[in-house]
Amino acid sequence: MGLGVLEDKYLEKVPGTALLSEFGIVSGEEVVIAEAVTLKHGSGRSSRVVLVPQPSDDPNDPLNWPRWRKEACFWTLVLLATLDGALGPMVGPGYVLLAEQFGVSVDEVASSFGTMLLGLGSFMLFQNVFATKFGHRIVFLTSVFLMFMSCIWCALSPNLASINASRLFQGFGMASVQSLVASTIEHIFFVHERGSRATIWSFAIMAGITLGPLLYSYVVQNLSWQMGFWLVTIPFGISFLLTFFFVHETLYIREVKGRTPVSKSEKPVIEEVESSREPRIPARKSFISGLKPYHGTYTKTNVIRIFLRPFPFLISPVTWFLILVLAMQAVWLSLMPICSATIFTIEYNFNATQIGLTNLSGFVAIVLAVCTGGPLTDWGSVWMSKRNKGIYEPEFRIIFFTTMLLGVFGYAGWAVGTTRNMPWIGAVLCLALPNYCMVISGSASISYLLDTHGNDAIHVLALVNFAKNMVLYGFTFFANGFIESRGVKDSLLILSGLQAACWVSTIPMYIYGKRVRSWIARNPRVFIIADSKDN
Repeated sequence: MGLGVLEDKYLEKVPGTALLSEFGIVSGEEVVIAEAVTLKHGSGRSSRVVLVPQPSDDPNDPLNWPRWRKEACFWTLVLLATLDGALGPMVGPGYVLLAEQFGVSVDEVASSFGTMLLGLGSFMLFQNVFATKFGHRIVFLTSVFLMFMSCIWCALSPNLASINASRLFQGFGMASVQSLVASTIEHIFFVHERGSRATIWSFAIMAGITLGPLLYSYVVQNLSWQMGFWLVTIPFGISFLLTFFFVHETLYIREVKGRTPVSKSEKPVIEEVESSREPRIPARKSFISGLKPYHGTYTKTNVIRIFLRPFPFLISPVTWFLILVLAMQAVWLSLMPICSATIFTIEYNFNATQIGLTNLSGFVAIVLAVCTGGPLTDWGSVWMSKRNKGIYEPEFRIIFFTTMLLGVFGYAGWAVGTTRNMPWIGAVLCLALPNYCMVISGSASISYLLDTHGNDAIHVLALVNFAKNMVLYGFTFFANGFIESRGVKDSLLILSGLQAACWVSTIPMYIYGKRVRSWIARNPRVFIIADSKDN
């Protein structure tokens, strides 16, 4: 039993469990682990960290890309994530103003602009087909172009019906940034690097969610709601160029050498085929060749079968765990921009600009989260591995889900404050806490998913994001009306209770997570449609 994680009774080597540190703490002393000496290590400050996964000798393997190329790809996707995050909730501060302009209810305006969630959730499942079959690059390029064109369409929309349609296509474009980036992180970074990268990606999305409404509030108050969409086309145009030049194809068919999961009562079965000749190392491909939008197909699997791949993962406990701690937590937090106009109008009589400014606290919170949480999640995983005799367990990531309790305190504190004439600054500070915990626990969720489901993470994340966006889209039809009828206090207390219920699920998952991973490995037929080894 390693640091509270129960050992498995069936497999000797459970997928996900790995040797991460060449040092271990045994009887309070640091000792060298012999097995780590023959494996590839990191460089610089990570020179004593064993690389997981072990990279191939191919210079075209994304794990072997030069540092500048990895960083250019990653930071371009970070910019896209910021714009993606901003595009969804940015109109929130103007819902009351737009309801008066169109002569409809606030919920009707919210549901019209919320159609983006319908497109985002549904297309999550379809874009995985294209990404798996044709690669990530062509999907990213198409997505950015869709977001660019749909912003122009939305700005030209004369009525809510046209807004509905344009936001639907915006959702189509946004899907890849909210699911494929996690796979890209897995493709180009090692386990000890993924926590900080996932934190930065979460920060980028959250930064967009908080800054988008803030900036748009000034535009809608002083200019027009259409102008906000005209202005956002500029960074999207720049992002398309950056994506074309720096987001090269990261999907790589790596020949995995190793052994199948071994039962404690069975002899290991060697999978690799030994060759008497030294393998030929391919030449490094030029930068120009990487600019091709399309590089052919990456699997022979039928597209219908690829589309069906995610659904067997509904049987996986990891999927339902992430729906609770990642998807639902995001739903509760995403309700804030949707309902902020109603809440701050009822409580403090704020106008659109003032409502937008309330997002500043959330931005400060996520900046603090990325500064503290990013390095801490990776360092914490290595630190715990050393105290587990050098063995890394993905469940170590779940420790960082304790930050979800800050969200519980934030919603509850705001609720109590509404009955005691709490000034607006108190409400804004309470709103900062869920933003902070979302970045930390959200990045830990992505890291845990990548560690446990590996190449299939893209399919699990599609299900998780589909659940999140469908639930959130349903809330847009009645959330503001619910707050008006039940009151701000009761609504926030309900959110606090839901956040607490989601956090409770982390306790059994930490304890039994290794056994869950063993069950998944021992029952491959359950996920046979999701088998990603066809090529």
